[in-house]
Amino acid sequence: MRAVYMQEPHNVSMIEMANPQPGAGDVLIRIHRVGLCGTDLQSYRGVDALTNFPLVPGHELGGEAVSCGQNVPKELFPTGSRVTVKPYFNCGHCYPCQIHRINCCENSRTMGVQMQEGALCDYVAVPYQNVLDCGKLSYEEIALIEPLSVGAHLVSRANIKEEEYVLIFGCGVIGSGAISAAYFRDAKVIVADVADEKKETAMAMGAVAFINPQKQDLRQEIDRITGGAGVSVALECIGIAATMAQAIEIVNFAGRVGYVGYSKKPLEENATLIVKKELTIVGSRNALIDEFICVKENLSKGKLDFRRLVSAVYPPDKAFEAFAQWDQHPGDFVKIQIDFE
Repeated sequence: MRAVYMQEPHNVSMIEMANPQPGAGDVLIRIHRVGLCGTDLQSYRGVDALTNFPLVPGHELGGEAVSCGQNVPKELFPTGSRVTVKPYFNCGHCYPCQIHRINCCENSRTMGVQMQEGALCDYVAVPYQNVLDCGKLSYEEIALIEPLSVGAHLVSRANIKEEEYVLIFGCGVIGSGAISAAYFRDAKVIVADVADEKKETAMAMGAVAFINPQKQDLRQEIDRITGGAGVSVALECIGIAATMAQAIEIVNFAGRVGYVGYSKKPLEENATLIVKKELTIVGSRNALIDEFICVKENLSKGKLDFRRLVSAVYPPDKAFEAFAQWDQHPGDFVKIQIDFE
């Protein structure tokens, strides 16, 4: 089979590999679409400490069930079923696993990161417990489920409620997942992003307002939009220390702050302000199967045009070009997908 192979940072090529041999509890999946994740870009740049080179990258997939092992209930994934995969694998023994928070397993491994067998290839074999039937969604949409679910998990962690004003920093794919998940909870979402071209996407994902903090005063605009009520929740989906600190400063007293982005620099929290405002601060990592199901259902409703998040599509033999272009011009892309059809 064809596979996109990352030998080392900045070294991506197409190779031939043997087809995977599914076990008794596995589903063999033919890959149709794979989204490139920010982690894949970090691996390409050589700055992700968790990447286990050499590897086949990729974990945001849309594919077709080809066959099932003998221990897989046959009714779950009939041949031809459109599926995606929850690509994180937990140890089952650590404390988070024991309390059913398997998304933040202490020994978590992700396809195409710690696990060398990723999704940028013609076929993958995955334990059926990690496979999700996606009905009639397009493969393009199915490959968006995982990153959108990461944003949805952040919304769950922040316990966003109906009619709340929510400020979301960043309108990439994970930010868009948070925007849309909050929208489906009937919250009122304000998006802050320094790229004006993201405004159209933010509004299409369900935001009620967009602010460019480089051109507008963030606090003044929030007061104007909310009629002075402010925001009760602030979610940081970028991973920049400055905006992580700003979330604490801008959110209301007794508010909630959620972080999903990994800051490249140490974060200096204003502990005095956190205590004074009695803030609830949560981290968010990966997603649970419930969020995958919720995102799948939201996609199926057809209320929002999630396909607009896909900025470019490359064939697998041009994957090296996709990585190079993204590396050189990261602001030009929201989501790149590789089409294996």
